[in-house]
Amino acid sequence: MLSVPAPIEAKRIASKFPQELGFVNIRALEESDAKGCLEVLQDIGFAHFHHRKDGQTTIYSLAVLPEYQKKGWGRLLFYRVLCSSIEAGCDAYGGSRSDLRIFLKCPVDLKANSFYEALGFKLVGTDPGKKRPLNCWEYKIKLPLLFYCGGGGKSRYDAIASNIGWQLGINSGGKIKSHLHMKMVDNDYRNYNHTKHLEMVRQNKPLICTARDIEFPEQLPEILEQAAELSKYAGRVLLIPKCDVSLPEKYWLGYSVPSGHGATSLNPEWFGDRPVHLLGGSPIKQAVLYPQMNVVSLDANYSMNVAKHCKSVYSDGFQNIWSRESGCYQALEQSLVEQYTYWADPPLQKYVQLSLLS
Repeated sequence: MLSVPAPIEAKRIASKFPQELGFVNIRALEESDAKGCLEVLQDIGFAHFHHRKDGQTTIYSLAVLPEYQKKGWGRLLFYRVLCSSIEAGCDAYGGSRSDLRIFLKCPVDLKANSFYEALGFKLVGTDPGKKRPLNCWEYKIKLPLLFYCGGGGKSRYDAIASNIGWQLGINSGGKIKSHLHMKMVDNDYRNYNHTKHLEMVRQNKPLICTARDIEFPEQLPEILEQAAELSKYAGRVLLIPKCDVSLPEKYWLGYSVPSGHGATSLNPEWFGDRPVHLLGGSPIKQAVLYPQMNVVSLDANYSMNVAKHCKSVYSDGFQNIWSRESGCYQALEQSLVEQYTYWADPPLQKYVQLSLLS
């Protein structure tokens, strides 16, 4: 909770950057805040943006105070904008998911240009501007977001997943710290340790993180308190319902795809139009569930588990087709390549799905 109104805090922070941001209008901040288009981290930074009807989100300002720069806070603000863009673009405008993108302009002489490039923005042009030339940056949002939760960025499995295009994540149950920035932080739902999980989330400030599974209604108050703590350091927190409970709209939901490691008894229809992450499960089950819910992200935990036995998820009958020495890596690569290709072209998904299930 902010101790002062968000527009006032954003204006205060903006005043520290007269050369970079110029004049920031408090009325514009108030109007954007009313529309949910102002993200403020008190005493740290803010992001001011706007959602257009064609699926584009325009960032007007993004600033972090000098003492908090290069500590992940600017990236977290971008993640908040990214999540808001996904929420606004998936259903509200009835457009294609392939149209979702984030756009901004940055003076060509600012160091912030390298920050945006590191986030994945592409330089699409230069604008002469009223006072100085501006670089035009664009970030295309590819849905569903694909995550691989492995060894914290150090393992050969992680390198394979990252090279293919999967976003790296980590499970807080088995690691004390990550070696690279993790965009997703999952937890060990069978042996949940909130202190350890919260610290992993605080260190990484990920795009998404999971809260503890909600297996019984009586657990909900405690889990919501824990989720509120996690939300300080993540783009969005996933609540994982396994029983019929009412959940706050500000959270995304995790659907535990039926597998040998767990499942939810709730039907896909229960999730309505809430943003959903598919947790685990085989790629075929994920493909079947995709059109039944508002799926915005998923992970490849299943592929990782079967690869340990030198099996790929699409090999005939899950046969061991490689030597034990390096087969686990070859199996994972084949699985992740095929899954990445499958999800890369949404118009073809229904046809690929039919061939997979036939």
